[in-house]
Amino acid sequence: MNELLPHDGIDALAAYADKHELFDLFESITARMVIEKPDDAIQFMIEQLQKPETPAIIMIGPPTAGQGPISEQLALHLDAVQICTGRLLATAIERQTSLGSQARPYLERGDYVPDNIMLGLVTARLQDPEIALRGYVLEGFPRTKQQATSLIARGYLPSRVIVIEVPDETIVQRQTQLRIDPLTNRLYDSEPDNPTVRARLIQRHADTEPAVRSRLAQFRRHVTGVLSVFDKTKVRRIAFPKGVPDPPEEAVRTVVGEVTRGRVSRAPRMLKAVVAGLPGSGRTTVADMIAREFDVVSVSPRSVLLEQLSIGALDNSDIAAHINAPENAPDTQIVPLIVARLKRDDCTSRGWVLDGFPTTRAQADLLREKGILPNRMLVLRASPETCQDRLQKRRRASGASAAEDEEIERRVQGGAKFRTELQQAYARPRAVSRQGRGDVARACVSVIQEIEADDAVEGAEMVLDRIRAAMIRGGNASFSVKA
Repeated sequence: MNELLPHDGIDALAAYADKHELFDLFESITARMVIEKPDDAIQFMIEQLQKPETPAIIMIGPPTAGQGPISEQLALHLDAVQICTGRLLATAIERQTSLGSQARPYLERGDYVPDNIMLGLVTARLQDPEIALRGYVLEGFPRTKQQATSLIARGYLPSRVIVIEVPDETIVQRQTQLRIDPLTNRLYDSEPDNPTVRARLIQRHADTEPAVRSRLAQFRRHVTGVLSVFDKTKVRRIAFPKGVPDPPEEAVRTVVGEVTRGRVSRAPRMLKAVVAGLPGSGRTTVADMIAREFDVVSVSPRSVLLEQLSIGALDNSDIAAHINAPENAPDTQIVPLIVARLKRDDCTSRGWVLDGFPTTRAQADLLREKGILPNRMLVLRASPETCQDRLQKRRRASGASAAEDEEIERRVQGGAKFRTELQQAYARPRAVSRQGRGDVARACVSVIQEIEADDAVEGAEMVLDRIRAAMIRGGNASFSVKA
């Protein structure tokens, strides 16, 4: 490969593959080929490429945890078809189909319906042409490892598996409070004001504590085996310690955020990342974590200035003016130093992460002219007030005077335009020419992700966890996390 392409050609090819997610595309097609074993592999690949990408979501959670309303709203948001196994069973029993008649006695006893019956009901629904056009959100299935294995063997590969986690005690408390009016079949989770109705209320057998705990025990017994069948990179766990809220709008937003975020990618790539944010947003902490965990070289304006100072390459007065506020260093001084550092062997062989540079479109353009283009940009969102407060605490902890607060405020306010500048420099252009093509002359960053970093100090580890998750995802996304 190296003999056929020059080094910059390899970089350009890698950037193209990263931008268009070619690795993930071929991984997906190869997985379907292994399952379906087509006679004409080339024609099969052509057909797969022509198919529209539709959501294939599986939602798993404890019985009566509240995932039903979430899956319904998620399907509406994605314009996909909701497939609820409870509804499939009820319809089959009502129509007295063969599978419905077989399932009825199990439901009446409160037992799991056998795998072959459930698989027949679900796969029949998944074969509907509407599913092929719109995709699906499947709720309540699979419930056993055998069901999950059989589902995949039939070619149904989920793009995301959402696991709703609610403590057993929360479910037991909520479910055992339910009462039903046998006259109207209306369920109540609290006592009604009408004394006549209140006197009629009874508790269903399915809502008694032994019955609820039995269902939960069955779920816990099987869920680990179910999840072991699926690709771990596609599984998302969402915890609701106090139960799914009613109404579930906030829970729906959380799930929608997980589903619509960039996919997790196993694509091999050399990381060339920029960590952007206001001074005090946590850029250096994040860059150091990325360098440590992904074995890349961390580079910053401050580090290159310190290096030049240590070897005596720069006049000490130049360094002193900018060492604590490197964003003020003139581009004519700092850009050549950054470029030279990124072109050293360790950076070209291992990859790099740039801490807080570039901050302007002019700097980004100068880097691009020298052949430096990141393939990922992480934007840390933190308010100016938070950043200013952090910097002031650091200065005072080091013995600096409060008189330097004005300087800190100027630094933070001066960096407030970085987001707009970098969007203009690196984001994909939206304008389309008469020929139907965008500004193809300007290379863009493959992945731009925003991470909420406006947390208290005790939330720093949570932010780093979200950064770790973001670093293995493809696609542009926005990640929010609160301490």
